[in-house]
Amino acid sequence: MGLGGVRGNRETIAQLETELLTRPAHAYLLAGPRGVGKGLIARGLAHATLCERAPGAEFCCTPEACPVRLSPPVTGRGAGRSATRAGAARGAASAPRCECCAGCVQVASGVHPDFTCVVRAEGRTEVLIEQVRELIAGLGIRPGRAPRRVAIIDDAETLGAPAQNALLKTLEEPPGHALIFMVAESERALLDTVRSRLRLVRFAPLETADVEAVLRARAAVEPERAAALARLARGSAGRALRLAAGAEPPIRELLGALADARRIDFARAQALAQEFFAGREQAAENFELIARLLEEILCLKLLRTPPAEAVPEVAQAMVKMADSFELDALLSSLGGVVEAGAAVDAMANPRLQAEQWWMALGAAMGSG
Repeated sequence: MGLGGVRGNRETIAQLETELLTRPAHAYLLAGPRGVGKGLIARGLAHATLCERAPGAEFCCTPEACPVRLSPPVTGRGAGRSATRAGAARGAASAPRCECCAGCVQVASGVHPDFTCVVRAEGRTEVLIEQVRELIAGLGIRPGRAPRRVAIIDDAETLGAPAQNALLKTLEEPPGHALIFMVAESERALLDTVRSRLRLVRFAPLETADVEAVLRARAAVEPERAAALARLARGSAGRALRLAAGAEPPIRELLGALADARRIDFARAQALAQEFFAGREQAAENFELIARLLEEILCLKLLRTPPAEAVPEVAQAMVKMADSFELDALLSSLGGVVEAGAAVDAMANPRLQAEQWWMALGAAMGSG
């Protein structure tokens, strides 16, 4: 069992497992693209620490297929409190029977007395300072059941400066029994003073074959469709699973806007930003999608490589753009969309980034 069934980043996972057994740091930052399994791995490492049957790399739970974990342990104001415990208990009661040890079942249910998981509350844009203060108070208490207290702070890039500063003293002088995992898309969203006190572990996008395997195992997607969705997902199993569930990306709409780039003015740029880049997650995914489309158009122009997109009308539109777009304009637009996506990851305003990029695209295509 353990994390052996998790796809991708195998060397990184093995290194973390070995380190936790030998000389663990007091706090880790697991950083990398969304949907590659960082949160799942953080929870697996919590199992490895708190498992009562086989602590270590072979802990008795199977996180990626756990019957108790209907959803990750989520709290509005810190894990292990009464409302969360009751909800998790109801979820565990309705789940298929789990043969794991009591410690692993409690971690999966979010009710282990020595385990805390903090995420953004529903409807909030950031992890609140009150959640951080409650976490700090809990970490100061000696563990009651396990040898250590384990805490996960998910969505760590949404911690505001006051919340990060509140956490700083705990990171500087951590309780000897505490083990903290922070999970974020990018370490750049954290203050330098916080980041310098964390052991940074970077996760890479998944290989296409790994994304295909996740789709086939977790969503029962047929091989041909799994291959097509895996290409669209750009290394994110989470994105691929959303696509499999019917959340089709706006390829035709964005491709149409790209084809009409020479006529983009400020009003059109504003409209595109509002429709496709209003929220941070939507903007990040659509900037990545545009980058993929531009990459394929560039490969068509330089190498005449057939586009990966299986829909004939979309493939034909990309061939036409490869013939009509100037090389310099393509290169500058591709570089610009990558920079815009990185800025959104670093908490820049997504709509403003989109407006600026579409205006720059129109200027580049118009001058080409």
